[in-house]
Amino acid sequence: MRLLLICLFLCLVGSGAIQAAPTTLPVDTADSDISISDHFRLAPSLTTRTLWTIVSSSVLTIFACTYSAIHPNIPSPKDSYTGIQIRRLGIIIMALIAPELMVTWAMRQLFSANQVTKQFEKSKYPNVRLDWKSGDNTWTQAHSLFLLMGGFMLYVDGKPYLTLQPDHILKLIRQGCIDVPTLTADQIQDKSKGNAISKGLVMLQVAWFIMQLVTRVIYPLEITQLEVGTLAFAVLNFLTYAAWWNKPLDVECPHPVYWKSTNSRPEDHIKCVCASMIIPLLIISVLV
Repeated sequence: MRLLLICLFLCLVGSGAIQAAPTTLPVDTADSDISISDHFRLAPSLTTRTLWTIVSSSVLTIFACTYSAIHPNIPSPKDSYTGIQIRRLGIIIMALIAPELMVTWAMRQLFSANQVTKQFEKSKYPNVRLDWKSGDNTWTQAHSLFLLMGGFMLYVDGKPYLTLQPDHILKLIRQGCIDVPTLTADQIQDKSKGNAISKGLVMLQVAWFIMQLVTRVIYPLEITQLEVGTLAFAVLNFLTYAAWWNKPLDVECPHPVYWKSTNSRPEDHIKCVCASMIIPLLIISVLV
C-alpha cells in the first residue's frame, strides 16, 4: 500500500512538469526512409521529454524493483523495530550496489526449497507434495521456503528457544519431541504483506518502462545512460521476482512449534548455532 501511494504521488507530480526542449537523436535522411518530420508525426509524445520525466521514471522503476522485490527473512523475536529497519535498509543498499547478489540469494533459496521438499519426501514425512498446491497438513514447496526464511520457531516452556532448520524438524518429529506442524500453504500466504495484485502492479510499471525504451529504439530516439542502467535493474529484478514469487513478504512472526517432551531438553537432541556465527554464515550462503 505504501508503495502504491508513493507511485501515485510521483505520477501526480510528474503530470504537472513543464515541457522542455525536444531530445531527439539525429537521423540521416539519406540512409532512412523516414524523415525527422515523420518521427514527430508518428510519435510526438516520445520526442519531447523533460529532465524530470526521465529521472522520475527511472528512479520510480528502480525503487519499485528494489523495495518490493526484497523478501527478507523473518526476524528474531528478540530483534527490536529499529534493528529490523536497519537490517532492511542494509539489504536495500546492497541491492542497489550489487543487484546480482539479490538474484543469487533468491535463486539459491528457491533451489534449497526444492531440495528440502525432496528431503521431506524421502524421509516419509506425512503428506508431501512437490508443487505449490495447498492441502490440509500437506508439506509443499511453500512450507520449505517458509522454513528456510525462519518460519518455524521452537517454543520451550512458553518462550522462543530456537529457529528450526529442516534437519531439526525431521529429527524431533521422529523422536516424538514435537508434533507435525499443522500449517497449510494458504495460511502461509495469508501471512504475507503482498499478493499477486501488488506484485503485478510493480511488474506492470517495469514492463511499461521497458516498453518505452523498446519504442525509442524502434523509431530511433535518444536513450540516456540512466535509463540503460535502470533497464539492467529491471531485468535482474524480474529474475528475483520469479524466484521469490511464492515467498511470503514481510512476515514478522514465525509459526510456533511447541516442545512436548518431558523427559529431555532440546539441547539433548539438537545443537544450537552460536549467535556470533549467524552473520558470517549468511554472507557465505549468499556468496557461495
